[in-house]
Amino acid sequence: MELELKTEALEREVLTSLFSNCPAETKKALGFRIVNIDDALLLTARSDPSIMLNRAHGLCSNKEIKPSTIQKIAATYSVLGIKNYFLHLYIEDQPQASQQQLRNAGLVETQGWMRFIRDTSTPGDEAGSPETESEQRVEKVDHENAERFARIVCHAFNMSGAATPMIAALVNDPRWHLYASFDGDTMCATGAMFVQDEIAWLDWTATLPEYRNSGGQSAIMAACIEQASASGCKHIVTESGEAVDDEPQQRYSRILKHGFSEMRVRQNYKPQTQ
Repeated sequence: MELELKTEALEREVLTSLFSNCPAETKKALGFRIVNIDDALLLTARSDPSIMLNRAHGLCSNKEIKPSTIQKIAATYSVLGIKNYFLHLYIEDQPQASQQQLRNAGLVETQGWMRFIRDTSTPGDEAGSPETESEQRVEKVDHENAERFARIVCHAFNMSGAATPMIAALVNDPRWHLYASFDGDTMCATGAMFVQDEIAWLDWTATLPEYRNSGGQSAIMAACIEQASASGCKHIVTESGEAVDDEPQQRYSRILKHGFSEMRVRQNYKPQTQ
């Protein structure tokens, strides 16, 4: 439980860093704000429909969620005119009354996100390690390549082009390590890692459609694991959509092949479609 709470606290810092590094003009263009409601941190972006920028974090402790908190979260997004957002929580830790409050607020469960964790042994240390060889080369992303990195990420995560400077600005934060794979001069795939308090958070994995399944993501993940170890991290954490029948699971499978273990599924609640 202690490690689980530490990963929640780390994710809060990851989300806050998006806002703190975002240029002022980009915040204005996106209508990007952070709102704090009780223990919850709300990312809100009135002009960008991506779930990545419209989500309520901080309700995954083992404390019972107050009905007023759920109501205030739903009301905040409603006032801002945001019709699609996620509220993250572990529903099994909540009493039936909280589940009813979610329904009363018009929120319904959708596909959850699986959290994975591993230690910082190198990819070759565990039996059955995946092959990470690829014809693509992996490089750290610098200021020169940050915009290209951001364009790939924004497209993959259904963020508008206006969000590109927000993602590119992460290169300015020493806690973030941005990576990309290249085929010649073409940037093919991206990945990033946020490091704090001896834990690394892997995020922003994206690949150009024509380069999927070409080894770029495996090579980037190996580079991130190596960097996490060099940074003194004890654990590495990442997430992916929970396994669903009849849905491709390439990322889910790749994470497991790189020595990660399933930690816990976090449920996502969203407004019911009218």
